[in-house]
Amino acid sequence: MRSEIFEISFNEGMNVELLSVKKENGVEIYEYKLSWTKENAESDSEFTFNHSAPLVGIMYGFNPKCGIFRCIDPDWCPPQSHMISNGAPMNCYYGGNSKNVCTVAYSEAKMLTKIRNGIVEENGNVEFKFTMGTKQFTNRFETTLSIYIDKRDILMCDAVKAVAKWWESLGITPAFVPKSAKEPVYSFWYSFHQDVNENNVEEECKRAKELGFDICIVDDGWQTSDGNRGYAYCGDWEPYEGKFPDMAKHVKRVHDMGMKYILWYSVPFVGRFTKAYGKFKDMFLRANHRANEFVLDPRYKEVRDYLLGVYKSALINWNLDGFKLDFIDSWEDRNENAPYNEKMDIPSLQDAVYIFMTTVMEELKKIKPDILLEFRQNYIGPYMRTFGNMFRVGDCPGNYIKNRVGVLDLRMLMGESAVHSDMLMWHKDESAENDALQIISVLYGVLQYSAKLDTLNERTAKMSKFWLQFMKDKKETLLEGTLKCYDPHLLYTWAESFRESENIIAVYGENRCITPEKRDTMYIANGSAENRVVLELEGEYKVEIMNCCGEILEEGRKKFLGISVLNIPSGGICKLYN
Repeated sequence: MRSEIFEISFNEGMNVELLSVKKENGVEIYEYKLSWTKENAESDSEFTFNHSAPLVGIMYGFNPKCGIFRCIDPDWCPPQSHMISNGAPMNCYYGGNSKNVCTVAYSEAKMLTKIRNGIVEENGNVEFKFTMGTKQFTNRFETTLSIYIDKRDILMCDAVKAVAKWWESLGITPAFVPKSAKEPVYSFWYSFHQDVNENNVEEECKRAKELGFDICIVDDGWQTSDGNRGYAYCGDWEPYEGKFPDMAKHVKRVHDMGMKYILWYSVPFVGRFTKAYGKFKDMFLRANHRANEFVLDPRYKEVRDYLLGVYKSALINWNLDGFKLDFIDSWEDRNENAPYNEKMDIPSLQDAVYIFMTTVMEELKKIKPDILLEFRQNYIGPYMRTFGNMFRVGDCPGNYIKNRVGVLDLRMLMGESAVHSDMLMWHKDESAENDALQIISVLYGVLQYSAKLDTLNERTAKMSKFWLQFMKDKKETLLEGTLKCYDPHLLYTWAESFRESENIIAVYGENRCITPEKRDTMYIANGSAENRVVLELEGEYKVEIMNCCGEILEEGRKKFLGISVLNIPSGGICKLYN
């Protein structure tokens, strides 16, 4: 069947009806009603929509799960799965000038969908293929699907941000973001891993507060004496008495330092060596027997009630400020998942995830309205924004590029939700200048930091304190200004975020000539290994050049007449102002 610009395929008994077409300023939205029979659902018959565009001006591709891979696949590559717990159904194809050529997004962001886009060798087109099965729509035999196509000549980052706004317009309303969600975080993962206890947590929190951090996240290890980095001891969620004999008093002592307290939970995981294993051994979605790890199945009401009770009890009894809810993306549709049985009250996995996570946010907000809930890549779709308010880059220890790319990618997708870097870590003998490059790499996100503070040398500590204070002082411009990201195909050579009278620029590519939006005050952070920045600018400004520790190296006035060079040291920053 052909409808408008789509080739649509489906089985007998199924039907597609075009409800509306909206075309305005280069954006087209097609809304369809899809229907099917009970027999179609039982056989999991699929709808497939295929749209073709010429490979003209298209050089690179982006999707929410692409990471540092920005190439365009051939059309015979495997499809990519998206669902409420993993990914988000959209793709942006763009040219070498960072400009959008064709962005396609879909309204169905809850159920499992498969997207296979790629270059067709026979004709040089790019095909956008979207497939959705019917069995997952439990006891439903119709739905609507909207397809969004943007061919405007705008920056790729603006095209992606527009998709996030479109999802919001569909009634997928993001959760409230407390101010504290955008405060810097000290995390205990890379610095301590599972070797945490009340003494070393409190000692490190004192140091973290002095440095300028306002929140701590205590990660895996609080619930077990095991240090093997697996999840065989997860599931009971009781503090290990040898480490945390009185969690409530411990949390209060950290609160008294002026820091908020977030605690880690591996949401779906249950280990064999727990009481929960015996209770739920017939309610697992999947098993990893070699690692003694099991994934709870949220289609059972008993599972959802248990996990919700765990979080409510911890929030009330220990007065936590939030939760780091990890591994939600393990609740994904896979062939090896346990089949439906009549003991489950919700047959569809993604429906169960939606109901559970909605209930978690609603119930925890009743207890603490400004609750903090941290998620991470790849559970970053529009519905996840309704359940959480902090979205962190996926684990990439010591990885300058992935952290930078992750922060900027998430900023495009997350709207006003708080985007956090992965935790920064470095070797104690690394230079302060190179460590500063890691911080500049995540300048447009909320800083999460996980270096052991008692091992910092004086210069690295001074550098960290300077940049941490800068990010706090300039939080409104950095996190809430208009963000522009350039050269995504080169993993972003520079970016800027500006408000009415202020612009903050970060340069990542060596010798990349930047062309910033002109403002009365401009900060240029040198996130490259070169000791200079090249820019094109006109006007006369006062100039302050600082090193990575904020020490002023040069002051004066400079008249810019076009392409100029500023001798900003690597890891340093320059202030231009009238």
